[in-house]
Amino acid sequence: MKEATSSIESRLGMQLFFDKLYTTRKKRPPLKTIILLSELEIEDLEEIVRQRERLARVYNVNLRKIEDGLYGLQLKKLVRKDITKGYAILDTSHEGVWIAFCNEESYFVNRALLRLFNALYPSVSRLYLNYYQISALLTEIKNAYHGKTTLTFITVKREPKKIESAFSEKGTLQLWEENAEEELLKLTKDYRIAVDRADFKVRDSETNRILLRAHISRRGLCKLAFGNFTAFYENVVLRAIELGINWKRFYAHRERIISDGKIKLSPFSISYNFDFDKEQLQRLTEKISKSYSSSVIHGGNPYFVANLGDYGDGSSFGVTVLGKIVTITPIIRATPQSAWRLTNRIQEILGDGEIQSIPV
Repeated sequence: MKEATSSIESRLGMQLFFDKLYTTRKKRPPLKTIILLSELEIEDLEEIVRQRERLARVYNVNLRKIEDGLYGLQLKKLVRKDITKGYAILDTSHEGVWIAFCNEESYFVNRALLRLFNALYPSVSRLYLNYYQISALLTEIKNAYHGKTTLTFITVKREPKKIESAFSEKGTLQLWEENAEEELLKLTKDYRIAVDRADFKVRDSETNRILLRAHISRRGLCKLAFGNFTAFYENVVLRAIELGINWKRFYAHRERIISDGKIKLSPFSISYNFDFDKEQLQRLTEKISKSYSSSVIHGGNPYFVANLGDYGDGSSFGVTVLGKIVTITPIIRATPQSAWRLTNRIQEILGDGEIQSIPV
């Protein structure tokens, strides 16, 4: 019988419960940890769901305060004609951040819990990580454990950098072997990649004993498969939150400003080590228009130019692609969560790149 998180009655009890559960070597669902950015008061969650007709039709939400900054969430959702239900713990002890812990089966997490949080955008937003950010986070995790990390499984979307490349295979690639990061590094020489998830181990540098088996996805979902929960919370979850808050600051305060009759812009870029071709730019035109209100000014060689609007919060952006550089220019309104979400969507289409500000 699966252990019930609904029995948790304190923060200490949560730590002891998950410490015991995930240091025992037996089969059980991994602990899914969802990092969310929100300025909402968690006590308002039930009322927010009731007020949104589309959510109220399919969701029943019951929030229970365990102690300050810690809540139990009982969730039921109508999926077709069936009810899926489950329980999660919400940790709101960090300002501007919700952390959801859930050891239910993946069906409930994917079909009910995650879809609820996604539907609350822009009031609640996900944390988005690309290949370079995941790599940086793994380095921090390794240092925090004073051990060594090994990627054991990676899911990436890949396409040749050039259509005429001899490396013509494209699609989703899964790498299962240990030291998969070495194979991934080789891939970046010939392919555009967007990392979807990375499974990894942390081993003690002296004894080679496994300290942690975990998973990170590009949408801020961390999974604990084996290891001490307290160490996982401090060394993985809190470091991912710190990374997320820093990137939220990067995307903040970028909307267009008019001062003394002059327009001040704060664009940023995604840089690649290859030029985009006509087919890649056409694919961007087709796919981005499915996610955003779009006015494409030019969608083929030698460049791409479009104005995009976020349906969720009304933010607007100018996007250009020329050569190796994607430039994103926030316009009238541009919240950090919308800028981050757009950056992630572009990389899901074109591949992961280096993100940086553009001096103006």
